[in-house]
Amino acid sequence: MRLPTVAIFDLGAELYDWFTSQPLWWGSCARLATDLPRQARVLDLGCGPGVSSLVLARQQPEARIIGVDLAWRMARRARQHVLRAGLDGRVTVVRASAACLPCRDASVDAVVGHSFLYLVPERQQVLAECWRVLRPGGRVAFMEPSAAPARPAAILAQSHDPRFLVSVSLWRPFSALHGRFTPGALTRLLRAAGFEDVSTEPVLGGLGIIGRGRKPGPEGGGERR
Repeated sequence: MRLPTVAIFDLGAELYDWFTSQPLWWGSCARLATDLPRQARVLDLGCGPGVSSLVLARQQPEARIIGVDLAWRMARRARQHVLRAGLDGRVTVVRASAACLPCRDASVDAVVGHSFLYLVPERQQVLAECWRVLRPGGRVAFMEPSAAPARPAAILAQSHDPRFLVSVSLWRPFSALHGRFTPGALTRLLRAAGFEDVSTEPVLGGLGIIGRGRKPGPEGGGERR
């Protein structure tokens, strides 16, 4: 993530916290848990104020979630939310760069990111780090902004919640600046990083797209769902 972008997220941490605390965003975060192991160690890259990490912890009650964010105010808010939710024994938040993860080789079962990878200029380096820290058979799942057109009527059909509408009104132009994904582009990116069994699915009424992949090797770590 570019340093000016980190500064923007630091300044807007409270606003980001507010507009991502809504049911459609929670549901999209929950989709990242599909096909992830139980009793697993899961890295949540770009966890922001902790919404995605908390949702993952609730979806995966036997897993340990490690939220990672470079913006210190985001990481601080995430830690506050974890403590308030009583999940400090299962969710850890660290401030670090996804391009240099503070994890040993082959030490985690899954790496996920919710609206994160599109912000990163060094995507291949980040994916190489994901590959390094994943055990053989480990999974990746990233929800990213879709390049598909977004019609106002389709957006309103999803929700009239002001938080959702604010999130979309900011996310669409910001993602246009940094880069959106087609299913083919996200598939190619994950395959170029060495992942196999790559698949995509639309979320958020087509505003987002989830790309999944697996590091080659036998399934290891936590028990599959």
